[in-house]
Amino acid sequence: MPEEAVSNETQKVTRREFLSYAWIASMALFMTGSGGATLAFAYPQFKAGEFGGEFLMGNGDDYEIGARVLSREGRFFLVRTSEEFRALYQVCTHLGCLVREADDGYSCPCHGSFFAPDGTLLRAPAPRDLDEFAVTITEDGEIIVDTGSITKGETRSA
Repeated sequence: MPEEAVSNETQKVTRREFLSYAWIASMALFMTGSGGATLAFAYPQFKAGEFGGEFLMGNGDDYEIGARVLSREGRFFLVRTSEEFRALYQVCTHLGCLVREADDGYSCPCHGSFFAPDGTLLRAPAPRDLDEFAVTITEDGEIIVDTGSITKGETRSA
């Protein structure tokens, strides 16, 4: 048969070609799935009320000056000073223990660090003040604490 006649006929796919195409298609599908899972992991979606998300803490007028409220789910203390609201991360800046509220501040039960009611380091071994989360007050006076936005405390030598 001449070559021209062969080119006009439909060519059959060999077993080797079929397996090659199947392998390429399965690898493409696997890579697409892996890439999608990696992106979903890299950009987590936090919901309101979950650590890493936003917490609604009520109206600012409901808090007296000097009030300290623990949010266990958010892992922070909401503190009202005479000028502002502050959300202090409950984790000690020394080795990550959870600080406890004391009469005159916050104490670390692990190694004895002590912090003032506003989060300022008073007694080492912690290297800095307590870290803080961003606090926003809406036009209605509602307090929103964003646990996804953290500010490191100031380094001190107590």
